Amino acid sequence: MPKTDEPFTFDQVALLAEELLRRASISPGLNAYKPHPSQEKFHRSTAKEKLYIGGNRSGKTVATVTEAVQWLTGEHKFRTDIPPPPIRGRGVAVDIEDGIKKIILPELAKWMPQSYLLDGSWEKSYDKQSRTLTLNNDSFIELMSYEQDVEKFAGTSRHFTFFDEEPPEDIYNECLMRLVDTDGSHWISMTPLIEMTWIKDRIYDPWAGGDTSIYVLEVNTEENPHISIESLNRITRGLSSEEREARTKGTFITHTGLVYAGAFSARDYLEGGNVLDDILNHKFREYTEHWGHFACMDHGYANPCVFLFCCFDGDGNIIAYDEIYETRKIVKEMSQLYRQRVETLGVRPIYCVGDPSIRNTSPITRTSIQTEYMEHGVPISLGHNDIRAGITRVQNRFQKKRLFITRRCEQTLKEIGSYRWDRFASSKIEARRNKKETPLKRNDHCMDALRYGVMSRPAYEEEQEVPVGNILGVATAGAYDIDYELMFNNKEREEIVW
Repeated sequence: MPKTDEPFTFDQVALLAEELLRRASISPGLNAYKPHPSQEKFHRSTAKEKLYIGGNRSGKTVATVTEAVQWLTGEHKFRTDIPPPPIRGRGVAVDIEDGIKKIILPELAKWMPQSYLLDGSWEKSYDKQSRTLTLNNDSFIELMSYEQDVEKFAGTSRHFTFFDEEPPEDIYNECLMRLVDTDGSHWISMTPLIEMTWIKDRIYDPWAGGDTSIYVLEVNTEENPHISIESLNRITRGLSSEEREARTKGTFITHTGLVYAGAFSARDYLEGGNVLDDILNHKFREYTEHWGHFACMDHGYANPCVFLFCCFDGDGNIIAYDEIYETRKIVKEMSQLYRQRVETLGVRPIYCVGDPSIRNTSPITRTSIQTEYMEHGVPISLGHNDIRAGITRVQNRFQKKRLFITRRCEQTLKEIGSYRWDRFASSKIEARRNKKETPLKRNDHCMDALRYGVMSRPAYEEEQEVPVGNILGVATAGAYDIDYELMFNNKEREEIVW
């Protein structure tokens, strides 16, 4: 361009405008960022813990990176409460090649104002070796991946950390420790395509339950004004309804399927569901007088130890109405809690059935968990451990509205909502084989106890196809080895023979 004081010609102005547009299209910077309404809500939130759940192409990565750019530059479009530069930031993605190099770095380069780069140069500002972008206001952001060992995420304090897609929980925990000194903020953007994992339990569910310290934004792909709805529908029409929900609405799903999907309904009993109000507060005496009572358990120490208290009638109906859910309690302590709860409830369980592994004898003490419970006044019979038959029986009872859970059993209801089938670790193996027919062994302690309990009851007429035995009204299939004389007197034995 000429360096004279003469006014620009029309052609020169046109060339200048064309050049500016070309540069803006390559790296428009924050001034060109026009968030759609949901993105604006995300930026305006002052919560220190934010979760952006969105479908594919819902703008979640753009919102994540532009939020970081606004912190690093100190030029936030919607907030005045962020700390002033210099800002120490961290961004974490799934992997280096695809997550950082192909997604995060291009977005950073696109939205970072050139005026904040060292000498206006990206090459001078970004250190490829340390994967750190340093600005001329001394702010910086380091980029890391979930491929790295958790020890790499230690170090000095940070003002913010963002996670692009769901992080492993141990990496998440380590990153949060870097925010303690600054009372910093963190945000996660993700499409929940993998599983209903710790994010749902630790962040989403507390927010849904009213925790105002957490901000969760659920964004549909259709909210992105740059997306063609016709194109979206065409591309996703071959997906299952479940995967379509996840990819377009960011809905938490499980690709392997909930174990009791289609059988258990979280609606109230009066609405055709399997959930009752707390019967301990309503007409409980009626159940104690006219229903039989039993308990079922799943033993644990580092993992939870569970006791469920249930009642039954002669028509095959079962209600799980109370629970004990404790960790790091020895047998003596759990036995005491059990006896105290029985006294508080004012019931006399006819029997308690539990985890068959409690009969295993320790080579050191030459005793077993089952024996220990017996010595502390809690005789436990061994449950039927055919997992598939047990799940079938529970599914049947839920489906036929013969099995109910009261709201008092909070952990049991929580586990039902996330109890799902296992899957192969490799997608290639999974593609060549049928789906697994065993549930995922995670957070299933109430589910195991419930299965032992339901299998301990006689099959009613519609359940005769389930192959379990029946001794004294208790389904055993040869699994019980405890002496019933130790558990029942003659009158009680007569009452449970149907």
